[in-house]
Amino acid sequence: MNSQPLLTPVRMGKLELRNRIIMAPLTRMRASNAGHVPTELHVEYYAQRASAGLIIGEGTEISPDAYGWADSPGLWSSEQVQGWRRVTDAVHKKGGFMYAQLWHTGAMSHPDFFEGALPMSASAVNPEQESVTPSGRKPTVTPRPMSKAEIRHAVADFGVATKNALEAGFDGVQIQANFLYLIAQFLCIRTKGLHRLSRVVNDAVN
Repeated sequence: MNSQPLLTPVRMGKLELRNRIIMAPLTRMRASNAGHVPTELHVEYYAQRASAGLIIGEGTEISPDAYGWADSPGLWSSEQVQGWRRVTDAVHKKGGFMYAQLWHTGAMSHPDFFEGALPMSASAVNPEQESVTPSGRKPTVTPRPMSKAEIRHAVADFGVATKNALEAGFDGVQIQANFLYLIAQFLCIRTKGLHRLSRVVNDAVN
């Protein structure tokens, strides 16, 4: 089996992976508690898969404003950091590596998560998808456009969540920027947010 290329070690940045198998992020909906904290079931689940070269953890929201998938975990509170630390410790104990996937759902969220208030996005365009709410799947709604201050705040939230991920023992982070979540909502022509994001980023850089 060791002659199979897929099972041979490979260096990825500072990490020496035992094999070339990368476990993709899979939303598990197991943080079914008020604080969205990873549980012992998370510990068991990821420890069972630590033989992969690298695990990319499930989508993990960066802030309460980013929340938009029922029973998914977060990475903004100290309790969440402690919960994830138990997970990464279990993975590392078995010789594995693990990244956190940082997530802002944007318009894919639903008013049910915000006591009836609209979710925020790049613009007031309904993605016309389904949001996974605590009471089941529901059609997405037309979100409210983010202000410049809210965009800057979301950028800062990604930074805080990254620091929290490192404190929680993750070996790195992956930014969830595909499908129709917040970053993609700024980049997609249909949701017309790229020009707004570019201005804010340029302002921050200059």
